[in-house]
Amino acid sequence: MFDNKIYKTWPKVSLSRLYTMFPKGLCAMTSSVFSSKALRIASLGAALALGLAPALHAQAAALRELAIDASSLSASSPEQWRLSGVVTLPGASGGLDLSLDPGFSPGGSAEPGTIIPDLYLSFDKPLPEDGAERWTVKTEGPYRVSSADEARFGAGAGVFRAPSTKLTLNPVNSEVLKAGQLGGDFSLEFWLRPSKAENGEIILLWKSSQISGKALLAQQLTALVQRNRMSFGFLNFFADPSGKATAFSLQGASLLVPGRWAHHLLRYDSATGLLEYLMDGKPEAVAYTTATGRQGGSVFLPLPGSAGRLELAPNYTGFLDEFRLSEGWIEKPKLARYDASGGRAVSPIYDLGAANSVIARIDSYTVEPAEAAIHWSYRAADSSAAWRDEQPAWQAFKPGSVLLGPDGKQLRGRYLQIRMELYPDASGERSPRIAGLRIQYEPDLPPPPPAKVLLTPVDGGIRVDWSPVVEADLQGYVLYYGHASREYFGEGALQGPSPIWVPGRNSTSFTLKGLRNGALYFIAVAAYDGASPPHVGEFSREASARPSRVSQ
Repeated sequence: MFDNKIYKTWPKVSLSRLYTMFPKGLCAMTSSVFSSKALRIASLGAALALGLAPALHAQAAALRELAIDASSLSASSPEQWRLSGVVTLPGASGGLDLSLDPGFSPGGSAEPGTIIPDLYLSFDKPLPEDGAERWTVKTEGPYRVSSADEARFGAGAGVFRAPSTKLTLNPVNSEVLKAGQLGGDFSLEFWLRPSKAENGEIILLWKSSQISGKALLAQQLTALVQRNRMSFGFLNFFADPSGKATAFSLQGASLLVPGRWAHHLLRYDSATGLLEYLMDGKPEAVAYTTATGRQGGSVFLPLPGSAGRLELAPNYTGFLDEFRLSEGWIEKPKLARYDASGGRAVSPIYDLGAANSVIARIDSYTVEPAEAAIHWSYRAADSSAAWRDEQPAWQAFKPGSVLLGPDGKQLRGRYLQIRMELYPDASGERSPRIAGLRIQYEPDLPPPPPAKVLLTPVDGGIRVDWSPVVEADLQGYVLYYGHASREYFGEGALQGPSPIWVPGRNSTSFTLKGLRNGALYFIAVAAYDGASPPHVGEFSREASARPSRVSQ
């Protein structure tokens, strides 16, 4: 249950700018990635009927919204969601949420590079298997895997029901339990969530036999529940050089609580004979596998026999997760559900549809319990062709705030990517959660065409006058000419073939020279803006004229 800090920064209202458009009326657009509407407004023809009045433009300038979550993909992105230490979970609205991965650890379960797993069962798959590839695993009875929410780490935990469910494991090339070989340091650890923690429940049972002189000694290693506490027993597992039978045991002091996860670690130091049991990182019991049973005597080392077989949960009801048998002494086990280093999620690259689009703000819907936190960053540009992991540089931002570019002006770009860095609370038990994002942006649409174009024939040319266009980033006009209606591929003008670029936002006139008198020319004008490359708008209404020596 996420019940602490809830941040919801959805915008309340989107305001639109209105420009004037065509003489016959104007069309105000509201748009989003999901829908668009057009509302016809009454005709403004009377106001623009005379002269070359400015072209007034009602562009679809209301802020558009792109709503995304971890299920939102992008066809324009070379990669989709990249997750490191982060997993997706079903969201309340049907999408996918982002949360820290409880199974993630940059250094594994202990100090990196020092502990070698001999047997590892994660219980994340429908059928358990040894991640160290040294043991075979066989399921018996109605074994199943829990959901990720019920597991301590990863995608699942093993669910057992006494007395019908158990796992049977046989060594293939185990080093810790290698038959006939004196062993060294080892550690055994697992997470347990018992349903009842009843007296006599068996978590682990290993049996073998060892020849000592002419005698055959039965061997046994057990982990079971006694008086609601964990108890470990070793029968003839540690070898007395004289050939005598040995027995060592440890019993925890803390009670096992039904329905609660607890970590159990048994570790052995072959140099001193120290055998220690810890529960949730706290020492519970200590024994010395020495001739005196105390520190300082001659050490009895492990000596597994042949045909040893390990049974997990042969008489246990509850959950079992992250079972490890390792070569070495685990000094500091991983106890927190979430690693303190956190995790990272990088979104796909989203295409906003037009270069130079204004990216106004990014809102988020997140849950951040206690000290849990999310750090946000973005990058945006009109091209994403050369993007790498850290190029262009990521820019930090706070959801819900106005976004500014490096130059301190409105953030602009066609392509946008977002990076989220998630950190757990101080205890490492609770994760932040990201349900979704909403991007508010305004596409930089091409400017409208001039409302009116007037042609005046002259000797060997045509003078073209047009009404000015009112657009904030207008940079100039493009003049098209040709010999057929709507086919503007004309040539012959001294200024060059069609189209001819006329720079300057205040330009409203241009004379085509070098044309053939008497020939009919069809002409249209469009406007362009300051985007790179520039957006060229639609054609104006077409006009036609014939150059003449006599003014028309």
